[in-house]
Amino acid sequence: MSRFTGTIRPAAEHDIPAITDIYNQAVHDHVATCDLSDVPPEERAAWLRGHRHPYGVWVAEDGGVVQGWVALSPYDTKPCFREAATFSTYVRREARGCGVGGGLRAFMIDTARERDFHALVNRVWANNEASIALAKRFGFRQVGHMPELVKIDGDYVDCLFFELLLRR
Repeated sequence: MSRFTGTIRPAAEHDIPAITDIYNQAVHDHVATCDLSDVPPEERAAWLRGHRHPYGVWVAEDGGVVQGWVALSPYDTKPCFREAATFSTYVRREARGCGVGGGLRAFMIDTARERDFHALVNRVWANNEASIALAKRFGFRQVGHMPELVKIDGDYVDCLFFELLLRR
């Protein structure tokens, strides 16, 4: 399902500069994150340390360069949600459209199944056509639409919710 031919591996402390750089590209592009200013590497370091099993962060590396990353995170901290997770996928600008996001998505879904999650929830801005297409390509179904939930640069953007049930 993916054209990515590099390596996907667990993220390590030495990946924090690349993870931060890729995330901050998304901040500047205004299509995938609600952060409105750059996130410092120290914040990403604490975030990475907080993603302990069964969650995690993985990077896609090609030619010795981190091209993207995916994080599997708790959907909610309440015990009744322990079999549900959410995730974030970010790809370096130059690598977008080259299969990196699909490779990371496939890896993350397989890992979530292995770790016995039941449901994956994905929140996507309605103007992020690439993320919507990727969600649908992997079998996620849209389960919610919240009009004008996000405000970026003075404009309101709708937020869509997608879900994939892993035990079906």
